[in-house]
Amino acid sequence: PSELHPMLRADFKSLSSKTARPAMPRISSVKANQRKEEPKRLKIEHEVPASFADPQKNPYLDPNLGRHTKVEPRQRKHGKRFQFVRPGRYVEKADKLRAEAKVEQLKAEIKERAAKARLEEEVLDVNAIRPMEPPPIEWWDAPFLVGDTYGEANSDTSGFKLDGPESLISIYVQHPVPLQPPASITNNESAPSKIFLTQKERKKIRRQRRMEQQREHREKVMLGLLPPDQPKLRMSNFMRIMANQSVPDPTKLEAEVRKQVQARIEKHEAENRANKLTRQQKAEKHEAKAKSEETKGVVSVLFRVRNLKHPQHRYKVAVNARQLHLTGTALVCPDTSVILVEGAEKFIKTYKKLLLRRIDWTAAATISDVSQIQSQVDVLGGTDATDIDANANADVGADGSADIDNECHLVWQGQVQERRFKDFRIRDCPTETQAKNWLAGAGCEALWRVAKQFDPETSIPGLDPFL
Repeated sequence: PSELHPMLRADFKSLSSKTARPAMPRISSVKANQRKEEPKRLKIEHEVPASFADPQKNPYLDPNLGRHTKVEPRQRKHGKRFQFVRPGRYVEKADKLRAEAKVEQLKAEIKERAAKARLEEEVLDVNAIRPMEPPPIEWWDAPFLVGDTYGEANSDTSGFKLDGPESLISIYVQHPVPLQPPASITNNESAPSKIFLTQKERKKIRRQRRMEQQREHREKVMLGLLPPDQPKLRMSNFMRIMANQSVPDPTKLEAEVRKQVQARIEKHEAENRANKLTRQQKAEKHEAKAKSEETKGVVSVLFRVRNLKHPQHRYKVAVNARQLHLTGTALVCPDTSVILVEGAEKFIKTYKKLLLRRIDWTAAATISDVSQIQSQVDVLGGTDATDIDANANADVGADGSADIDNECHLVWQGQVQERRFKDFRIRDCPTETQAKNWLAGAGCEALWRVAKQFDPETSIPGLDPFL
């Protein structure tokens, strides 16, 4: 612009330096120094009619709009005091809930076991259900009473056999007959504990034993009791050993070395053949080992299988039991099957692994399987024909369908005093009564009821069956 600023046109020379002060414009340069202007509010020119604030007449009215209430400062709330729970309150509540749940679980288990036992389905005669009447006189009182009933015995001693040669009462003390335990256990001799050496320890013992043998051999050679050993010539060291000697014919020396190597090999193989057991000696050794294992105790095991009609399953169950020197029986019924074996603990452990792990009980049977197993029976020999029943072929489906629900469970295991069976056989029982009669002949009738009432889901799991 052409005109100058008023400050530039002022005459500063006429003013003193102390009083001279430029006129600054009244403009706020910092935003913090600026005064805040209140927002302008619109003025209501007309009063709002009463019908406008009535929500029934004006459905579009929002009563929250236009309110300007004064906000009071928030009052500080005083903290609540601690309210401690009585010690043991939640523990008592949890115990009560657990007790109620346990009672309900027991009721459900009892109801399921009663339903699965199927006791009402079995045909029992009247004499089996009716309780036996008490005898007129108990067997333990009969030797001391004169009459056949208790009524004939008076209050005095006239009705009792207290004196005389027929009386069992004497001046001697009757001791019970001691029974031998299932295993040969003595108080003086404790069973030796098994000690297993590590590989490093076995090598050390072998090395020390061989060093001692070599030392004794050297001492005998030094004393002249044994001739000195000939150098052990090999193709790798004969030139170094014969270096100090004149060798007119190296080819002849090489042939001699090869001859010595072959002689040593033949001697080693001859010693191995001499130490090798024959087939009869192997069988005798195996039999002696089985008898020594049985001296530790006889163990009995009970299995339950849903279906044992598969010919391959029957073959494996029977043949493995005989090879492991086990005796017992396998009862095949329409609803369920039971396998009872007894023998040495070591062989029982192997048999349990076979039934519970290795055999696929859900496999489908085919006609080719039956013929193949029958050929194995003819080759091996010693297997009873009842193990591979011809009636089992009727259960083989034409499409080879498998029994998906078939499984095997370990029901019971324990130690017995002696064997109750002479060998192992599989028997087909069309009714449960016939199966009970087979077990009753060996004194194992109670095991049938145990197998019928066993439930793998609700039963209490025992120890590891493979220990």
